[in-house]
Amino acid sequence: MLRTWLFAIQQRLRTGARIEAGVQLKGLRNIRIGVRCKLHRFCSVDAGRGSVTMGEGCTLNRYAMLQSGSGDVSLGDRVEINNYAIVNGAGGVRVGNDTLIGPGVKIISYEHGIAPDVLIRLQANQVRPIVIGDGVWIGANAIVLAGVEIGDGAVIGAGAVVTHDVPANEIWVGVPAKRLRSR
Repeated sequence: MLRTWLFAIQQRLRTGARIEAGVQLKGLRNIRIGVRCKLHRFCSVDAGRGSVTMGEGCTLNRYAMLQSGSGDVSLGDRVEINNYAIVNGAGGVRVGNDTLIGPGVKIISYEHGIAPDVLIRLQANQVRPIVIGDGVWIGANAIVLAGVEIGDGAVIGAGAVVTHDVPANEIWVGVPAKRLRSR
């Protein structure tokens, strides 16, 4: 708790970042916070086994969660992650500049093995990176699964489950997500 408080003060003085009381930070030496970032009350950043890097002007809203897992999470400049969103970077997650991630979104870069002769809970996780381009909008409660790449300017509709790559400037909706139209 004291280390987190000292880290918050240090970041405020060094970068102008605002880290509110109640923010949970783990693995402080693996966390890089850009200039003028905002971490709102009750959000959490876990860089215990990997790293988390936030570009300039990023915002983590209440109850948003960044977890590096065994990989890395990298946010570009001016990325906003809304309330209750989870970004799990076990396989690595890279988010481009000016991307908006809606409330309740789940970005999960791993999946369980499903071999038939072994209990699922005993199988190794399969990790694959997720890459999200610049200027992307991911709507509320959407899910982005391991190995997906979302192109610049794409829009993912609320509640969509993204299982395949999304080209730039396209709107995808549904379960599983499918192309609706171009922007």
